[in-house]
Amino acid sequence: MRPAGGAEAGAATNTMVDRHQARILAMQSLCQLEVLADDFAEDLDAFLAEETESSAARAYARELVREVWSNLEAVDQAIQAVAEHWEIKRMATVDRNTLRVAVGELLYRPGVPAAVVINEAVEIGKTFGAADSGAFINGILDGVARRRAEAAAAKAEQSTGVDG
Repeated sequence: MRPAGGAEAGAATNTMVDRHQARILAMQSLCQLEVLADDFAEDLDAFLAEETESSAARAYARELVREVWSNLEAVDQAIQAVAEHWEIKRMATVDRNTLRVAVGELLYRPGVPAAVVINEAVEIGKTFGAADSGAFINGILDGVARRRAEAAAAKAEQSTGVDG
C-alpha cells in the first residue's frame, strides 16, 4: 500500500513529505493492529523500518499509532459523536483508520492546524479508500474539528468569565 511519488521531493519539503508518509504508515499500522493486536504491536518498529528509510517519518508514525491506540476509546467517541447513521465498526477499514489518525492529531497535537490534518486525511482516503472516501472523511473530520473549536471557545469564554 505505497502511494505514488513522494520520494522525489526535495529537502525543503522533507518535513511535509515525512508527515504525509507518517500518516499513511500510521493508518496502515492501525489497520494491522485491528487484526493482529498485540502480535503486531511488537512488530510495529520493524514494519515502519521496512516501509520507509526516513527516521522522521518512522518516529512520527510511531507516535501517532501509540497515541491513537492508547486513546482508542476517546478517539472513536469523537468520531462516533459526529458520524450520523454510521457505526465505527461498519466503516471501511481504511476510512476508519484514516479518521483515527486524523482525530488523534486533532485531539492530541494542537500545534498541527486542523485544515492540514483534514486535507491530509482526505488525500489519504482518496488514495487508499473507495471513490467516496475523501468526501466521507472530510465530512466526519469537519464535524470533529468544529466540535473541538466550539469546546475550546467555550472553555476560553468560561475562563474569561471566571477571571474577569
